[in-house]
Amino acid sequence: MPTAWSAACTTTAKGRGGSSARHVVVAGYAIETPRLLLNSACARHPHGLGNSSGLLGRNLMVHTNQAIWGRLAEEVRWYKGPPSMALCEHWNYEDRGKDFFGGYAFMSQGPLPAAWVASQTGNRGLWGQALVDAMQHYNHQVGLKIVGETLPQARNRVSLADERDLFGLPVARVTWSLCDNDRRLVAHALAFMRRGLDAIDACDIWAGSNNTAHLAGTARMGFDPADSVVDADCRSWDIGNLWICDGSVFPTVGGVNPSLTIQAVACRTADRIRELARRGEL
Repeated sequence: MPTAWSAACTTTAKGRGGSSARHVVVAGYAIETPRLLLNSACARHPHGLGNSSGLLGRNLMVHTNQAIWGRLAEEVRWYKGPPSMALCEHWNYEDRGKDFFGGYAFMSQGPLPAAWVASQTGNRGLWGQALVDAMQHYNHQVGLKIVGETLPQARNRVSLADERDLFGLPVARVTWSLCDNDRRLVAHALAFMRRGLDAIDACDIWAGSNNTAHLAGTARMGFDPADSVVDADCRSWDIGNLWICDGSVFPTVGGVNPSLTIQAVACRTADRIRELARRGEL
Protein backbone atom coordinates (compact mmCIF):
# COMPACT_ATOMS: atom_id res chain seq x y z
CA MET A 1 0.00 0.00 0.00
CA PRO A 2 1.76 3.19 -1.17
CA THR A 3 0.05 5.61 1.20
CA ALA A 4 -1.23 5.41 4.72
CA TRP A 5 -5.01 5.40 4.96
CA SER A 6 -7.51 6.05 7.71
CA ALA A 7 -10.82 4.71 8.89
CA ALA A 8 -11.28 7.88 10.90
CA CYS A 9 -10.05 10.78 8.79
CA THR A 10 -12.49 10.05 5.94
CA THR A 11 -16.09 8.88 5.86
CA THR A 12 -15.01 5.45 4.65
CA ALA A 13 -11.56 3.93 4.68
CA LYS A 14 -9.66 4.63 1.49
CA GLY A 15 -7.22 2.11 0.05
CA ARG A 16 -5.11 1.79 -3.07
CA GLY A 17 -6.91 2.78 -6.24
CA GLY A 18 -9.58 4.74 -4.35
CA SER A 19 -11.47 1.68 -3.12
CA SER A 20 -13.34 2.09 0.15
CA ALA A 21 -14.82 0.00 2.96
CA ARG A 22 -17.17 0.66 5.85
CA HIS A 23 -14.88 -1.30 8.17
CA VAL A 24 -11.15 -1.92 8.04
CA VAL A 25 -9.23 -4.78 9.68
CA VAL A 26 -5.50 -4.12 10.07
CA ALA A 27 -3.38 -7.25 10.33
CA GLY A 28 0.22 -6.16 9.77
CA TYR A 29 1.58 -7.80 12.95
CA ALA A 30 3.62 -6.22 15.73
CA ILE A 31 5.84 -3.95 13.59
CA GLU A 32 3.85 -2.93 10.53
CA THR A 33 0.50 -2.52 12.29
CA PRO A 34 1.69 0.31 14.58
CA ARG A 35 3.79 1.73 11.76
CA LEU A 36 0.74 2.01 9.50
CA LEU A 37 -1.46 3.53 12.19
CA LEU A 38 1.21 5.99 13.33
CA ASN A 39 1.79 6.98 9.70
CA SER A 40 -1.97 7.55 9.34
CA ALA A 41 -2.04 10.48 11.77
CA CYS A 42 -4.37 13.32 10.77
CA ALA A 43 -5.91 16.45 12.27
CA ARG A 44 -8.46 14.46 14.27
CA HIS A 45 -5.85 11.92 15.41
CA PRO A 46 -2.52 13.77 15.44
CA HIS A 47 -0.66 11.02 17.30
CA GLY A 48 -1.79 8.17 15.05
CA LEU A 49 -5.01 6.23 14.67
CA GLY A 50 -6.28 4.48 17.79
CA ASN A 51 -3.64 6.07 19.96
CA SER A 52 -5.57 8.10 22.54
CA SER A 53 -3.92 6.02 25.28
CA GLY A 54 -0.44 6.77 23.93
CA LEU A 55 0.25 3.00 23.92
CA LEU A 56 0.19 2.34 20.18
CA GLY A 57 3.60 0.87 19.37
CA ARG A 58 4.51 0.29 23.03
CA ASN A 59 4.90 -2.94 25.00
CA LEU A 60 6.69 -4.75 22.19
CA MET A 61 7.48 -8.30 23.28
CA VAL A 62 9.57 -11.10 21.82
CA HIS A 63 10.17 -14.71 22.74
CA THR A 64 13.61 -15.51 24.03
CA ASN A 65 14.93 -18.40 21.95
CA GLN A 66 18.20 -19.49 23.53
CA ALA A 67 19.60 -22.99 23.05
CA ILE A 68 22.05 -25.48 24.50
CA TRP A 69 23.97 -27.72 22.09
CA GLY A 70 26.14 -30.77 22.69
CA ARG A 71 27.58 -33.87 21.09
CA LEU A 72 27.12 -37.58 21.86
CA ALA A 73 29.52 -40.45 21.23
CA GLU A 74 26.87 -42.43 19.35
CA GLU A 75 25.04 -41.29 16.23
CA VAL A 76 21.77 -39.45 16.83
CA ARG A 77 20.80 -38.23 13.34
CA TRP A 78 18.66 -35.50 14.90
CA TYR A 79 17.30 -34.33 11.54
CA LYS A 80 15.10 -37.46 11.43
CA GLY A 81 13.10 -36.45 14.52
CA PRO A 82 10.77 -33.51 15.22
CA PRO A 83 12.91 -30.44 14.55
CA SER A 84 11.50 -28.39 17.42
CA MET A 85 8.03 -29.58 18.36
CA ALA A 86 8.86 -32.33 20.85
CA LEU A 87 8.49 -30.00 23.80
CA CYS A 88 7.83 -29.71 27.51
CA GLU A 89 5.94 -26.87 29.24
CA HIS A 90 6.94 -27.75 32.79
CA TRP A 91 8.32 -24.29 33.54
CA ASN A 92 5.18 -22.60 32.24
CA TYR A 93 3.23 -24.14 35.13
CA GLU A 94 5.74 -24.76 37.93
CA ASP A 95 6.79 -21.79 40.06
CA ARG A 96 8.92 -23.62 42.61
CA GLY A 97 12.62 -23.24 41.88
CA LYS A 98 12.18 -19.98 39.93
CA ASP A 99 13.65 -16.57 40.60
CA PHE A 100 11.60 -14.91 37.84
CA PHE A 101 8.02 -14.26 36.79
CA GLY A 102 6.60 -15.94 33.70
CA GLY A 103 7.68 -19.17 32.09
CA TYR A 104 9.12 -21.00 29.13
CA ALA A 105 8.75 -24.14 27.08
CA PHE A 106 11.81 -26.11 26.04
CA MET A 107 12.02 -28.36 23.01
CA SER A 108 14.15 -30.70 20.95
CA GLN A 109 16.24 -29.43 18.09
CA GLY A 110 17.12 -30.99 14.73
CA PRO A 111 18.29 -28.31 12.30
CA LEU A 112 19.13 -29.35 8.76
CA PRO A 113 22.77 -29.03 7.66
CA ALA A 114 22.49 -25.55 6.13
CA ALA A 115 20.87 -24.16 9.28
CA TRP A 116 23.48 -25.87 11.46
CA VAL A 117 26.29 -24.35 9.38
CA ALA A 118 24.71 -20.93 9.89
CA SER A 119 24.61 -21.55 13.63
CA GLN A 120 28.28 -22.53 13.68
CA THR A 121 29.37 -19.45 11.77
CA GLY A 122 26.98 -17.01 13.42
CA ASN A 123 27.15 -18.19 17.03
CA ARG A 124 30.62 -19.73 17.27
CA GLY A 125 32.52 -17.85 14.59
CA LEU A 126 33.74 -21.05 12.95
CA TRP A 127 35.08 -20.78 9.40
CA GLY A 128 37.37 -22.74 7.09
CA GLN A 129 38.84 -25.98 8.44
CA ALA A 130 37.35 -25.38 11.91
CA LEU A 131 33.88 -25.33 10.36
CA VAL A 132 34.59 -28.45 8.28
CA ASP A 133 35.78 -30.26 11.40
CA ALA A 134 32.69 -29.26 13.37
CA MET A 135 30.36 -30.46 10.61
CA GLN A 136 31.94 -33.91 10.77
CA HIS A 137 30.03 -34.33 14.04
CA TYR A 138 26.65 -33.32 12.60
CA ASN A 139 25.03 -36.75 13.09
CA HIS A 140 26.15 -36.81 16.73
CA GLN A 141 24.71 -33.42 17.74
CA VAL A 142 21.86 -32.87 20.19
CA GLY A 143 20.17 -29.68 21.32
CA LEU A 144 17.42 -28.05 23.36
CA LYS A 145 15.91 -24.61 22.82
CA ILE A 146 13.41 -22.45 24.69
CA VAL A 147 10.45 -20.30 23.79
CA GLY A 148 10.62 -17.92 26.73
CA GLU A 149 8.23 -15.23 27.92
CA THR A 150 9.36 -11.62 28.16
CA LEU A 151 7.49 -9.03 30.17
CA PRO A 152 5.60 -6.17 28.50
CA GLN A 153 7.39 -2.87 29.05
CA ALA A 154 6.31 0.50 27.69
CA ARG A 155 9.92 1.40 26.86
CA ASN A 156 10.08 -1.48 24.35
CA ARG A 157 8.35 0.01 21.37
CA VAL A 158 7.84 0.65 17.67
CA SER A 159 7.99 4.30 16.62
CA LEU A 160 8.62 6.14 13.35
CA ALA A 161 12.17 6.71 12.12
CA ASP A 162 13.54 9.58 10.07
CA GLU A 163 14.41 7.14 7.28
CA ARG A 164 11.74 6.67 4.62
CA ASP A 165 10.75 3.78 2.37
CA LEU A 166 10.39 3.87 -1.42
CA PHE A 167 6.89 5.35 -1.02
CA GLY A 168 8.21 8.19 1.12
CA LEU A 169 6.74 6.90 4.39
CA PRO A 170 8.78 6.72 7.60
CA VAL A 171 10.00 3.19 8.35
CA ALA A 172 9.67 1.60 11.77
CA ARG A 173 12.21 2.24 14.51
CA VAL A 174 12.31 -0.71 16.91
CA THR A 175 13.56 -0.17 20.47
CA TRP A 176 13.84 -3.30 22.60
CA SER A 177 15.98 -4.82 25.35
CA LEU A 178 15.72 -7.48 28.04
CA CYS A 179 14.77 -6.51 31.58
CA ASP A 180 16.30 -8.12 34.67
CA ASN A 181 13.41 -10.58 34.95
CA ASP A 182 13.91 -11.65 31.32
CA ARG A 183 17.62 -12.22 31.95
CA ARG A 184 16.88 -14.37 35.01
CA LEU A 185 14.49 -16.49 32.93
CA VAL A 186 17.15 -17.03 30.26
CA ALA A 187 19.81 -17.93 32.83
CA HIS A 188 17.46 -20.42 34.50
CA ALA A 189 16.58 -22.03 31.16
CA LEU A 190 20.17 -22.38 30.00
CA ALA A 191 21.23 -23.94 33.30
CA PHE A 192 18.26 -26.31 33.30
CA MET A 193 18.80 -27.45 29.70
CA ARG A 194 22.52 -27.92 30.33
CA ARG A 195 21.62 -30.31 33.16
CA GLY A 196 19.62 -32.29 30.60
CA LEU A 197 22.56 -32.65 28.23
CA ASP A 198 24.88 -33.46 31.13
CA ALA A 199 22.51 -36.26 32.12
CA ILE A 200 22.94 -37.99 28.74
CA ASP A 201 26.74 -37.57 28.85
CA ALA A 202 26.92 -34.97 26.09
CA CYS A 203 30.28 -33.30 25.54
CA ASP A 204 31.40 -30.06 23.86
CA ILE A 205 28.34 -28.29 25.31
CA TRP A 206 27.85 -24.66 24.34
CA ALA A 207 25.05 -22.09 24.46
CA GLY A 208 23.46 -19.92 21.80
CA SER A 209 22.50 -17.14 24.17
CA ASN A 210 21.35 -14.18 22.04
CA ASN A 211 18.49 -15.55 19.94
CA THR A 212 14.93 -14.22 19.92
CA ALA A 213 11.77 -15.18 18.02
CA HIS A 214 8.11 -14.24 17.57
CA LEU A 215 7.03 -10.63 18.01
CA ALA A 216 3.91 -9.55 19.90
CA GLY A 217 2.33 -6.52 21.52
CA THR A 218 2.27 -2.85 20.34
CA ALA A 219 -1.57 -2.61 20.04
CA ARG A 220 -2.61 -4.33 23.22
CA MET A 221 -6.10 -5.58 24.02
CA GLY A 222 -7.77 -4.57 27.27
CA PHE A 223 -10.85 -3.52 29.20
CA ASP A 224 -10.05 0.18 29.59
CA PRO A 225 -9.27 2.66 26.78
CA ALA A 226 -6.83 4.40 29.12
CA ASP A 227 -4.44 1.43 29.17
CA SER A 228 -5.05 -0.43 25.91
CA VAL A 229 -5.47 0.16 22.18
CA VAL A 230 -8.34 -2.23 21.34
CA ASP A 231 -11.16 -3.82 23.29
CA ALA A 232 -11.82 -7.53 23.82
CA ASP A 233 -13.23 -7.78 20.28
CA CYS A 234 -10.03 -6.26 18.81
CA ARG A 235 -11.99 -3.12 17.94
CA SER A 236 -10.30 0.25 18.32
CA TRP A 237 -11.51 2.16 21.35
CA ASP A 238 -11.20 5.42 19.41
CA ILE A 239 -12.49 4.49 15.95
CA GLY A 240 -15.55 2.28 15.66
CA ASN A 241 -14.83 0.98 12.16
CA LEU A 242 -11.17 0.11 12.78
CA TRP A 243 -10.20 -3.37 13.95
CA ILE A 244 -6.73 -4.77 14.69
CA CYS A 245 -6.35 -8.51 14.37
CA ASP A 246 -2.85 -9.96 14.71
CA GLY A 247 -0.23 -10.68 17.37
CA SER A 248 0.07 -6.99 18.19
CA VAL A 249 -3.08 -7.21 20.35
CA PHE A 250 -1.43 -9.59 22.85
CA PRO A 251 -1.18 -7.97 26.31
CA THR A 252 1.31 -10.67 27.35
CA VAL A 253 3.24 -13.12 25.20
CA GLY A 254 3.37 -16.34 27.24
CA GLY A 255 5.99 -19.06 26.87
CA VAL A 256 4.70 -20.94 23.81
CA ASN A 257 4.60 -20.41 20.05
CA PRO A 258 1.89 -17.81 19.24
CA SER A 259 0.54 -19.08 15.91
CA LEU A 260 -2.54 -20.94 17.18
CA THR A 261 -3.46 -18.10 19.53
CA ILE A 262 -3.25 -15.59 16.68
CA GLN A 263 -5.50 -17.83 14.59
CA ALA A 264 -7.98 -18.18 17.46
CA VAL A 265 -8.09 -14.41 17.98
CA ALA A 266 -8.63 -13.90 14.23
CA CYS A 267 -11.51 -16.40 14.16
CA ARG A 268 -13.06 -14.84 17.25
CA THR A 269 -12.83 -11.33 15.80
CA ALA A 270 -14.32 -12.45 12.47
CA ASP A 271 -17.19 -14.16 14.28
CA ARG A 272 -17.79 -11.02 16.32
CA ILE A 273 -17.87 -8.78 13.24
CA ARG A 274 -20.31 -11.15 11.55
CA GLU A 275 -22.57 -11.28 14.60
CA LEU A 276 -22.60 -7.51 15.07
CA ALA A 277 -23.41 -7.10 11.37
CA ARG A 278 -26.22 -9.66 11.63
CA ARG A 279 -27.71 -7.65 14.49
CA GLY A 280 -27.42 -4.42 12.56
CA GLU A 281 -24.94 -2.93 15.03
CA LEU A 282 -22.18 -2.15 12.52
